[in-house]
This record gives sequence, structure tokens and C-alpha cells, in this order.
Amino acid sequence: MDRVKVGVIGVGGIFRGAHLPAYLNVAEAKVVSLCDVSERTLRESEKLMKKLYLERAEEAEKEDKLELSQRLKDDVESLRTYKDAEEMLSRENLDLVDICTPTKFHNSLAIQVLSHGVNVMVEKPMARTYLECLEVVEAVEDSGKIYQHNENWLYSPIWYTARKFIESGVLGEIQLTFLATAHGGPEWASWFWDPEIAGGGALLDNGVHAITCSWFLSGFDRKPTVVKAAEPYGICIRMKTRILQGRFKPFEVEDDAHVIIRFEDKNGVWSTAHIEGSWSYRDSLDTRIIGTNGIMRPVEREGRTFLEITDATGGKREIDLGKVTWVQSFEGEIRNMCNCVLNDVKPICDEHIGAETTAIVQAAYLSQKRGMKPVTLDEFKRYAKRIKEREGKRASEVLLRELLKGISRK
Repeated sequence: MDRVKVGVIGVGGIFRGAHLPAYLNVAEAKVVSLCDVSERTLRESEKLMKKLYLERAEEAEKEDKLELSQRLKDDVESLRTYKDAEEMLSRENLDLVDICTPTKFHNSLAIQVLSHGVNVMVEKPMARTYLECLEVVEAVEDSGKIYQHNENWLYSPIWYTARKFIESGVLGEIQLTFLATAHGGPEWASWFWDPEIAGGGALLDNGVHAITCSWFLSGFDRKPTVVKAAEPYGICIRMKTRILQGRFKPFEVEDDAHVIIRFEDKNGVWSTAHIEGSWSYRDSLDTRIIGTNGIMRPVEREGRTFLEITDATGGKREIDLGKVTWVQSFEGEIRNMCNCVLNDVKPICDEHIGAETTAIVQAAYLSQKRGMKPVTLDEFKRYAKRIKEREGKRASEVLLRELLKGISRK
């Protein structure tokens, strides 16, 4: 296998804006098929892919990169489209499927792909609930195939470089990380605001970046043990209405969440992360990683990104990361998974990381429901297990509804 044959399911916003431009730069991947239930979305994405590939092929030819130019042309000429995932999986000899659908469909599609003996990577979040994640974990084990939880932040030059300095011991022992993912909200797509489809709001959509990344910085050898909705905001709805589907409407999911997480290793060594996942802009402290011997933070200046490291005496140094783009990180996650498939190895961010990240989110919802009291991961999992035993097939829906009842309105 020289290149990984990829089929994509769900070719809307995140595919067009992030995955598609990334595939142009990942030589290990050959996108052979696109699938979407919407005919319009499918045709628009097919058209865009051909346009981007042919434009890049023309540029490559002018640069005398004839092999690259021909490869790009061949890729789009052989591209096939489907409206039904089962048909694509049955007809195509795929090595990997990239799932970019709304959250509700993540677990069922991942299980379907794995049942066909195909490797799969799935956009964050892994699923709506921890119980849905466990179904995927079981399917991965049964299939023997490779699953990647697609957290693109791990491949950003900012966080990858930060982790290098952390592991080198420059900051001493990591004590506390402040990390936020905040913007004004995805009003452009109404499904984000529908708990039945999205499974939650800003914490599950946006906050998971900060959750998995803070764990990555702490070290995946540590495990999340305790979660708490953080004062003063906790997990809440800050704004009364949003313009959704062309008019002002109330909504049911959180648009701001502040959460504290404790990560602990087998020897009892721990670090703490304060994360914010917000669709109401940022109001937590600036991003920084605090160790016993120094502090590190990203700084942007004149279109370039620097990592600033301050030592215990106040001395500073900066590492110039250049211009950091959003698409870079998606190139990294796609390239990583393709090389895992080519070498038959598990990715660093696998189904277990994805499931535990969702468990952190839902433990935070439980903490909010209980008056922002700390909740251990084990405590949350027992809570979810009891619901599963009581509700059977309805368990995931019941768990989702019960946890979201705790969201407060400010």
C-alpha cells in the first residue's frame, strides 16, 4: 500500500473548511469517494474539491513538479460520490473512512465502518454521550481495526512545541494549565444548538479541544480523576436568544462552560487544568502553562506566533513558530492517521482518549447539576452505568437529557 484510500462521510462545513484543504498537502492520502445524504452538499463539495485540486495541479506544473501535478489530476478524475454510506462501503475498497458529520451520527457510522473491516477517524467529539463512546470502543476491539479520535490541536505547532518543552523539563513539574476555546458561536448551523443532534453545547463542541489538549500537555500517561464545574460561571447559558435559522430564538444548550480537571499518574503525581469552552467569547485567564520552574504562553505579534517562556528569575525567551494556520493542524492529524494505517500502529489519540474526553465533559455536566461539586470520573461512570442498566436502549438519550437539566441560565 503506497497511499491510503480514503472515503469521507459528511462533506459539509468542517470537511470543506479544514479537511479538504489539508488533504491537498497529505501525499499519503488518496480521497477516492465522498458521501453525504444531501445531494446539494455532495455536489458543491465535489465541485470544490475538483477546483482546489486542479488549481494546485496547475501551480505544481508551473513549478516543474510534474509528478505532483499528475497525481492531483488523477485523484480528482477518479473521484466517486455516494448518498448512502453502506453503498460506498460495499463498493469501494477503502483503507480509511473520515467521518465529518454532526455529532449524533458519529458512533453509528463509526461502528458501521468498523463492521466492514475499515479503519476510521472521527471528528471530535467522539459521540454525544460516554455510553455511545463505549459502543465504539467495543466495536474497535471486535474489529481489530484502527480508530483515531480527531483532535487537531495535538498537531498544531503551538501545542506540539509546548509539549516538547514540557517533556524536556524546562518548566519543572507542571502544576496548572489555563486553556480556552472561545468564539461567538456557530449560528451558521442550527444543529449545533439542538441537544438531540449535538449532545451538548459549547463544552462538548468547543471545550473538548482544550480538554484533550490540556491532557496531552499533562501527558496521556496521566488519567483524568476529578472534574468540577468552576465558579463563578460553571456551565451556563449566558445569552437569552441567538439568531438561528434567520430569527432570534431561545436555545437549550450551554454557550459558556468553565471546568477544572485533575490529571493524575499511577504514582499519585497530579496536575490541574482550567478549561473554557465558550460560544460567548472568552472570559477566563489568558492561556498559560505554569510549572514549578517557569511559565509558558503563546503570544501573537504581527501575524506570527511565539512561545514565551519565563523562568523562575523572570528571565524570558521566545521561540518563533512563524505563521501558524488553522489548516496546518488538520494536515497533521490526517497525515498521522494515514501513517498509522500504513504501519499498522495505534494513533496517540485513540478511541480511549476520545471516550475519556467525553466522560470528562459529562462529569462536568454532572458536577454542574450537583451545585458545582467535584465529581470523580469513577463516580460519573457509575452514574452512567446505573442509567444504562435501568433504561437499556434508551440509556444514552436519558443520560443526555438528565445531565443537561443542570445547565444554569445567567
